[in-house]
Amino acid sequence: MAAADVQDRRQLYVRNAVSVSGTTGVVSGREGEVPQPHTQRSLGPRGVAVAELLLRTLAAHGINRLWFCSGSELVPIQEAAVRLRERGAPTPEIAPVTHEHVAIAAAMGESMISGRPAAVVAHADLGPLNFGAELHTALRGGYPLLLISGYPATNPERRTSQAFWNQQRWDQGAIFRQYTKWDYKVSAHEEVGTVIARALQVALTPPQGPVYLVFPAEVLAQDHVLGDVVTADELGVGQHGGGEAEAVRALARRILDAEHPLLITERVGRDPAAVAELAALCEEFGIAARTTRYRMSLPSDHPAHLGAPDVTAADVVVVVDHHVPWIPAHGGPPADAFVSVVGVDPVAAEVPLHEFRAHQRLFAAAGPFLRDLRAELTRAASAADRERARRRWQALQDTAATVSQERERRRREARELPHLTPAGLSACVDEVIAPTDILIDELGDTAELVRRSLPGTLFMNGGSSLGWATSAAVGASLASGGTPVFCLTGDGGYLFGGPQAALWAQRRYDAPVLTVVANNGGYRTGTSHVDDYYPDGAARRAGDYTGGRFDPVPDHAREAEACGALGFTVRTPGELLDALRRGRAAVTQDRRPVVIDALLPDHLGRLPRPTGVASTPTEQR
Repeated sequence: MAAADVQDRRQLYVRNAVSVSGTTGVVSGREGEVPQPHTQRSLGPRGVAVAELLLRTLAAHGINRLWFCSGSELVPIQEAAVRLRERGAPTPEIAPVTHEHVAIAAAMGESMISGRPAAVVAHADLGPLNFGAELHTALRGGYPLLLISGYPATNPERRTSQAFWNQQRWDQGAIFRQYTKWDYKVSAHEEVGTVIARALQVALTPPQGPVYLVFPAEVLAQDHVLGDVVTADELGVGQHGGGEAEAVRALARRILDAEHPLLITERVGRDPAAVAELAALCEEFGIAARTTRYRMSLPSDHPAHLGAPDVTAADVVVVVDHHVPWIPAHGGPPADAFVSVVGVDPVAAEVPLHEFRAHQRLFAAAGPFLRDLRAELTRAASAADRERARRRWQALQDTAATVSQERERRRREARELPHLTPAGLSACVDEVIAPTDILIDELGDTAELVRRSLPGTLFMNGGSSLGWATSAAVGASLASGGTPVFCLTGDGGYLFGGPQAALWAQRRYDAPVLTVVANNGGYRTGTSHVDDYYPDGAARRAGDYTGGRFDPVPDHAREAEACGALGFTVRTPGELLDALRRGRAAVTQDRRPVVIDALLPDHLGRLPRPTGVASTPTEQR
């Protein structure tokens, strides 16, 4: 472009310019002056008013710890926490974590033990993206988490890094909206206390789940704020009762008339008091119960559980807080069976396609529903009904005795083998773990042989994502006040869980965990599932499971030792029992994390062999 053209364009701009007051540069209509960059007046000092109100509001909700992954726009939170402590004002502890995956899973572990909401803060869009698959777990597992992140500065005075352009998204909440119940971006001049209370009101209202709150950098650094602390209780947290009375009466009559009534549940154990209510209901009225290991909803050896028939043999089925009570492809209730679905979300509204049939769907919380149902059964039962219930209960006890003997035989035989198997691992853990110890379980193979008898001592994630257990165990250990915590996971799940960051957190917060890694050198999805799909396939003939095998196999014990934990590599039931006993002592007495790398055969019977590992347990000296 010619110099004359440039000058003409400049003159045209100057002639059309409008004077702007309050700028650092000068823009006028006088010819010959070059316009200066447009800059807003100063935003003033970088304040902490909003950050302080955020922390005080969290404290008012009983949130004692803010799991924290740092970011440049989040520094007002750090400053505010120090100022509040200096004034003696209530504030959660800032709990730094070296990876967001660990932070969100630890928050879930803390919440499931404490029964209170938990909070996590992460940097802009990048930090929450590092939550990864644990967003799925938080939603599907029903954890009331407040997920907080910043948003990059958009005011020129605050945009001091290229990152503030790179991290902008049109709708940051949209990234996570499918995995949260609610999301909101806080604006300037809003009543921040009310916004936070609304977030927690939604998170705590059944079905509970995560919510997402975004604070732009300029808002978090404001030196003024409207309003004060507001709690979710002031807004009102929704609750469910025991269900519509007429529906409960009709269901009770169905159960009394049934020959093989069956109750199926996943989440009764979220309410520890409901566990005893379920046990009493089953015992008094001869009702079988099938439960998952999401929580301890019935003791593992309870006759209602051990003696329960398959759903295909039931004539009345009561589903309580369970979205997938059976797998239709494998069979379901008989066509003439009566099916009642009860829960805080009896239509499974969060699942796009849910094809399970039911004759009755009832909104109710598990504990109140079980109490109301038991009261109605007591009121309505005739002498003949009582006799029928007694016969059902006796049949369940007889079947349970046979099943219990068979499982004990399996435990005994598995412990006597010269090498470890999933059954052997389970039997050894069952022998060492105390009834009051907490078990965080990410292994499906342990269901029959690792027994639990007390409410609040068994936890699975409630979703499909691997990697949750190692960090949920950290939060569980903290919230339990020092109760020994066992974590069972596979080698794939262990690698997904960011073990270095999880072990760092265990040491940082004096929350040691005894972790057992069931190490078969690969993913089941890429090995045995290949054979299931193609039983006569080329992969099976060649023994080639590339994509499902870990080669080389990581040395989890020595890696743990490098992180300050006590590491063992075991190959036999005897070695595992010794490591479990020594490991439990290390966790309880020395407050030291423990990782046991338990080498199991793969689906072809081959044992993984980490390079350089001795054949006996290794311990850091």
